[in-house]
Amino acid sequence: MNATPIPEAPVAQPVQSGAVQVQEARRRALSAMRAPAQMKIICIDITNKCDLGCSNCTRLLVNQDKHWDMSPDNFRLALRSLRGYPGTIAVIGGNPCMHPKFAELCEIFVEEVPDKGQRGLWTNNVFKHAELSMETFGVFNLNPHNSARGVESLKPLKDLGWYHGGHSDHSSLLAAIQDLYEPVEMWERIGRCDVNQNWSASIVQVRGGLKAYFCEVAAAFDLARGGEHGMDVVPGWWERPLDDFHGQVDRFCPGCGVPAKVKGHLDHDEIDTYSHTNADLAERSAKKKNRKVVKVDRSTFKNIADIPVTSYSSYLRQQGPHIFIVTPYYQESLDVLRRCHESVMAQQIEARLTHVMIADGHPREEIDGWDVLHVRLPKAHGDNGNTPRAIGTVIAETNGAEFMAFLDADNWYYPDHLSSMLEAMRETGASVACSWRHYFGPDGEQIPVVEQDEMELRHVDTSCIVLSRAAFEVNQLWSSMPRILTPWCDRVFMTGLRHRRHVQCYTRKKTVAFTTIYTRHFLDLNLPPPANSKMPPDDAMLAYLQSLEGVQETVRRMGFWPLAI
Repeated sequence: MNATPIPEAPVAQPVQSGAVQVQEARRRALSAMRAPAQMKIICIDITNKCDLGCSNCTRLLVNQDKHWDMSPDNFRLALRSLRGYPGTIAVIGGNPCMHPKFAELCEIFVEEVPDKGQRGLWTNNVFKHAELSMETFGVFNLNPHNSARGVESLKPLKDLGWYHGGHSDHSSLLAAIQDLYEPVEMWERIGRCDVNQNWSASIVQVRGGLKAYFCEVAAAFDLARGGEHGMDVVPGWWERPLDDFHGQVDRFCPGCGVPAKVKGHLDHDEIDTYSHTNADLAERSAKKKNRKVVKVDRSTFKNIADIPVTSYSSYLRQQGPHIFIVTPYYQESLDVLRRCHESVMAQQIEARLTHVMIADGHPREEIDGWDVLHVRLPKAHGDNGNTPRAIGTVIAETNGAEFMAFLDADNWYYPDHLSSMLEAMRETGASVACSWRHYFGPDGEQIPVVEQDEMELRHVDTSCIVLSRAAFEVNQLWSSMPRILTPWCDRVFMTGLRHRRHVQCYTRKKTVAFTTIYTRHFLDLNLPPPANSKMPPDDAMLAYLQSLEGVQETVRRMGFWPLAI
């Protein structure tokens, strides 16, 4: 389809002579990856036209030389090939609403897929098609990337599905993982790739025919290079095991940046980050389209650790229990708040997720466009987030929460956090689940902190707690706790759970990323403490608890003396 053929990227060799460890790492990666039949969504790319030019576009649109639109006949064939598929079938682009025959494709969609709840629209701007879209589709993924035109066009639809009104931070696709990591770690990362675990397979049109890919980003790479390495689209192709897609995995995954999780740019920056393997694509777009590009290698790239490359809406996970996640925030940066929120939306769990973010006197207007319940308190309370937590738990309980979790604004969840917590509850019958955590400095770098009382199950951080409905009554402690004890709020809260004899279970997994500014964590590791490091007033709190006033006040307000438990 390209006017000028582009050289193919090097295809990774599955096994190099004598590389037993690489072979085993690849085997483990393939066993962990999902086949299309296991995915909740399969996309059909109906056009590569788009009215935006986002940084590190997940469809590599700026790297494709020629515009194309899927023919109506091919669209019908694509839909028929998916008969029997139980998940969402989503049209995407580019911007699918820019297809010149969008209305005709909508008619075909309704004819071939009678269940409106299966028909999905992924778009940044519906233009004149708002009414038609509401009639045709039952699932919406709407992201205007903060474009004023897109925001305006999506107003009629924004409450019908996932809506992200702010800018997006796009991790790099063109910074190939094979350029940045040794083969064993490369395959380990490929095995837990966000796109394979959370995104979808894809059908695209190539040279007038249809091709299917186990991964939508793999399809984008093939389109960008003018390749034709997809599977033929025939009825039931999506039911084939991942073994049948191993050739695609070997061809596309090592040259992709998604599993490398390289820090990218905001969408509106229109900058692509790339490495040696994909220099052909990046430098070509820079030359032909004046695209801004930044090259990285092993010595210069910055990893974004366990921040998800993408997030999916709770709207797309309507089955399962309703979980509320309560996050107080104060004066954290927007990037930190976005990291927190996106980790909630990226949870790999069949559940309805509601993220409650409570501004403790310093609200951020940008959050109004996120998929959250945004609560603004008129002033800061200076109680380590206890007042916002108290309000957040009341909101959660009155809105039908079945489980509640807590996540401080500068922390984030690993993708399996909530699923592992609820699984532990199901296995044990406990009303409270607890996890462990990894520690990070304010700069985002992981540090090897070990909290002995945590490993011995004597302490649990607030962000590592999930409550079932049976334990909700303990949430009154967030408002009744004496202010002097709020630096120990998590310890007091856990003591309250034990006083009320709520059974706790422990996953013994580190599924929370915790940002520490405690001075002793750095001094114990012979590291310089950050400028904003702090020492909790342990002596003052202990003296209070050992005083007559402390005993009387804690018993009166909370019903127990924390040192007695």
